[in-house]
Amino acid sequence: MPLTSALVAALALAAGPDRTLLCRPVVSGDPALARAEAVPDAARLLADRFLDYRIPCTTAGEAARAAARAGLSHVVWGSAEGRAEESSFLLVLSDAQAVEVARRTLEVPSGVEAEGPVREALRSLERQVPRSAPRWSRVAGWALVGVGAAALAAGAVLALQARDEAARAGAASDPGAYRAAHDAWTRKRSASAATLAAGGVAVGAGLALRFAF
Repeated sequence: MPLTSALVAALALAAGPDRTLLCRPVVSGDPALARAEAVPDAARLLADRFLDYRIPCTTAGEAARAAARAGLSHVVWGSAEGRAEESSFLLVLSDAQAVEVARRTLEVPSGVEAEGPVREALRSLERQVPRSAPRWSRVAGWALVGVGAAALAAGAVLALQARDEAARAGAASDPGAYRAAHDAWTRKRSASAATLAAGGVAVGAGLALRFAF
């Protein structure tokens, strides 16, 4: 139970993966035919991956500065052009230093729903974002190591107390004193063994989480 509680607490404290900032597209041509709203509408269904900036970013530098202000490492920005026969979208993935990582262009014919193709383009770009080792494993790992170390220390203290009770039992001069000391020794010995075992498991699991993921 203590190990389960510690792991749950550690996972609750760990943040989820960083999202990507999404600038609204710069609109050109016929605004009605550009269907720029398809970009934020598509991103809404990917809310765990994108954070809507709500305004356009006109250049890579402006997009990078917006991402840096939001504390995010990557940003998607671009344009939506309205033409009589189609809506033309350009979506660019850049990092917070304005370096382009990937881009997607798509033309959606007039009369064809645009949100689905735009969503697939956003998914494709999001998969291009370099991912570091998940933060949850580091947080949970060190949390479990800390809990395990505390359990090992507590187990050692209980072991010393059990030794003292054993000494009292050996020095007892009457059956009542012997029985009380013997029972206390049994309890503390069992508690020490369980606590030391749990501490060892926690330390091992914590180190595995920290270095294996």
